[in-house]
Amino acid sequence: MFRRLCCIGIMTTKCCSLSSGFATQTKASYRLYRNTPPTRNLMVMATSKNLVTIPEAIAAHKQKSKHIKFIDGSWHMPVGDNPRNPRNGRAEFISGPRISGAFYFDIDDIAPVMGSADNPKKLPHMKPSSKLFASAMDQMGISPSDTLYVYATKDCAFYHRAYWTLRSCGHDPSLVKLVQGSLNEWEECGGELEEGQLPEEDERLFRMSDLNWDEKTPTYQVMSDNEDVVVDMDQVLNIVNQKDAADAVIVDARSAGRFVGTAPEPRPGLRGGHIPNSLNVPFTDLLDPNDKTKFRPMTEVKDIFIKAGISPISGDDTSCRKIVCSCGSGVTAAALAVGLEECGLRSKEDITIFDGSWIEWGSSDSTPIVSDGK
Repeated sequence: MFRRLCCIGIMTTKCCSLSSGFATQTKASYRLYRNTPPTRNLMVMATSKNLVTIPEAIAAHKQKSKHIKFIDGSWHMPVGDNPRNPRNGRAEFISGPRISGAFYFDIDDIAPVMGSADNPKKLPHMKPSSKLFASAMDQMGISPSDTLYVYATKDCAFYHRAYWTLRSCGHDPSLVKLVQGSLNEWEECGGELEEGQLPEEDERLFRMSDLNWDEKTPTYQVMSDNEDVVVDMDQVLNIVNQKDAADAVIVDARSAGRFVGTAPEPRPGLRGGHIPNSLNVPFTDLLDPNDKTKFRPMTEVKDIFIKAGISPISGDDTSCRKIVCSCGSGVTAAALAVGLEECGLRSKEDITIFDGSWIEWGSSDSTPIVSDGK
């Protein structure tokens, strides 16, 4: 089976088969092309108003509207399955391919600087302030009325944090969509791509530290400050100390081994175990085992949460209505937050993230820990 490439605005000398990679490189630093979709049928799951399929995202992209933006939210653990050559979402966006016209949302860069007054504990990818967030939106040319489609590259299970940040820092949550399916599926379905290395001067490759954003007044207007979407360690300690009287439950997204303290933490210097009285829902359990860029059907997601101990809200009962999502450093907790909302167990207003998560809790000598590890 051959794939016909239709290049946009740039002539190439030949096309290539489906198995042979991309078309011949041109002199341009990158180019656009469209694929004709393959004849085989791709199964897609039913989605909510916030979760969209690849075909739905492609249809939106084809509108060529200035009020529709695509954002690559890919991120990978600095220490992963291949510690000698870990994946890097920003580097992969630069090298391409990428959805044409897309921006990259760098959760490490659009965050308070480690060691600054806003981040004295030097914690990674913390929630940005309203001004920092608005400044990043200005740099990407995003207005409050734009609809944003957040996507990820193949096997990226961590893009929920970018989606959560966009919805929680001041953009209208109803205008932020999470694409179910990877960039590979986008290509297979005929979605328009850019291929090739982006030049250093490309405006999409900005760094917040180069923008002097703290000395300027952003034009982007956030909907609200949304400071209550995250909790700090003192608030979590208060929940722990209240024990059964607490009106919130803490849910940990880490693996079962890390949760009980029998598996090592990927970051050095952290104790093993979990926050007392917390529940464990490994975030990978919520994802399609064959495609980490998709959730399981929401009926299954809901059942997983309920079996873990998160009960549906019953009538006027407000006990444990609030959910605090935690993980290693605040990234995969976002997958829990999205899953809880999308499966209908909790509303967005009842879900928070412990932004420092285990990297903050486990590095402290004063926080209580439950561990089965020796």
